[in-house]
Amino acid sequence: MVAGASNDNAARLWHLKTGRIRLTLTGHVGKVYSARFNGDSTKVITGSHDRTIKVWDLQKGYCIRTIFSFSSCNDVVPLDDEGTTLVSGHLDNNLRFWDVRSGKDIKELTGIHLGQITSVSVSPDGAKVLTNSRDNTLKIVDLRTYDVEQTLHSDGYKTGANWARACFSPDGRYVAAGSLDGTIFYWNIQKSKLEKTTKDHIAPICGVSWSPRGGQLFSADKDRTVCIWTGGLR
Repeated sequence: MVAGASNDNAARLWHLKTGRIRLTLTGHVGKVYSARFNGDSTKVITGSHDRTIKVWDLQKGYCIRTIFSFSSCNDVVPLDDEGTTLVSGHLDNNLRFWDVRSGKDIKELTGIHLGQITSVSVSPDGAKVLTNSRDNTLKIVDLRTYDVEQTLHSDGYKTGANWARACFSPDGRYVAAGSLDGTIFYWNIQKSKLEKTTKDHIAPICGVSWSPRGGQLFSADKDRTVCIWTGGLR
């Protein structure tokens, strides 16, 4: 299945083979900015402009938990396969961690960004969180200490949208993010340096995502163009 967030306050699930909608998740009263499966795809977690995070049971077909997140939620990601703990990035520039069972926040990180957080992503080993922000920086946070481990930035890099998605590579060695001018930036996080840039888009990039084995990178822009990049980083 494919999960998608929508401006009409809903999230939808499609069958990948048929392209047909399997389920429409309604209950938010604001635009839905994020929709993510938990590890075993039995639940979907959504984040919304209405300042709530919702957990949906796909077998039952309805919301089983609503978390009031204090600020518009631009992205939310489960930290474990069961989806019992979450991390979310917000309009108020803060990063928050949640216990789904209690609906309460575990930790709130303030001041790590000077602009709203546009995306959050968990490293393949589950030890770090990557944030992208409207302040044109990306941060890597250690989940054991909640400290900012690295700050990634570069001349020319400007976050392209309020929901612009950055990501780790499948081996956890690189970070990719798309910029306002259509350029993709690749950072080597082991060396804490910019590795390379590529450009084919002419519109701001909304999101990037690596294939599971890392052989391809997919990028999408505001003009509804998707590019598939091959060849790696060498």
